Amino acid sequence: MNIGFIGAGRTGCTLGKYLSSTCTEYVTVVGYYSRTKQSADEAATFTKSKAFNNLEALVDASDILFITTPDRVIKEIWEHIKHYNLKDKIICHFSGSLSSDIFSGIEVTGASCCSIHPMYAFSSKYKSYLQFNKACLSIEGREIAIEKMTKLFSDRLHHKVFKLVPSDKAKYHAAAAFASNYITGVMYIAIELLKECSFTESNARELLSAVSLSNINAVLETGAINALTGPVERNDVETVKKHLDALKGTEAKELYTILGKVLVQMAEQKNSDRDYAEIKSLFKMKED
Repeated sequence: MNIGFIGAGRTGCTLGKYLSSTCTEYVTVVGYYSRTKQSADEAATFTKSKAFNNLEALVDASDILFITTPDRVIKEIWEHIKHYNLKDKIICHFSGSLSSDIFSGIEVTGASCCSIHPMYAFSSKYKSYLQFNKACLSIEGREIAIEKMTKLFSDRLHHKVFKLVPSDKAKYHAAAAFASNYITGVMYIAIELLKECSFTESNARELLSAVSLSNINAVLETGAINALTGPVERNDVETVKKHLDALKGTEAKELYTILGKVLVQMAEQKNSDRDYAEIKSLFKMKED
């Protein structure tokens, strides 16, 4: 199975290094084509493969093409390569929000296609491959492509691979954003509030470490409803009032209120015997 990469950023380097390090008896990483020669050279050196100056040459050398570029250029790449000889090849992109429908007209090329999305943070171009074995992946597309990629990632590399419906990709990716980027944003606000209380950046992070990690672990182990704690869940009206007063006039108050409404809904599911009317009024929620 010869795999060529179009795109030599963090995703491309991570996947190439991971595959070339763990699945050599089944996979050969042919090499990279990138917008800049330097990026292709660096990725090829990192994965002990080849840097291609010619896109068609990479296509010809590959059984499978991994498009690991930013989302905005995937269609442009496809419009370019679909005029090459793609018969019996597998074309995959790794966007979380775009579906395989972006490969329009693929049926006339004789190729098969899919989109694969690892639920994983590609934070480092040269280190993220070290933990990639823990990633779960989602996949959607044509059956031939799904079968081959599932055989690679599930059967050979023992990842959990989940099938998606193409029309759900945007909602799926929004869920991923909430669970990663948006948590980062919430943590940023928490750290900034502590800095306003005269904590240093490092002390703020240290202070939040245990409560943040234990909460995430509880959600993943028992579910969000069961893991819910805090003043909203306890129906502690006075504490919520104090929080809102302390945040008055800030964007943090807006976010606190929006998320507070979600917490009330969760708390009502967890504690059906409690009356959350007062807290609902604080968040200006309409009564049922």
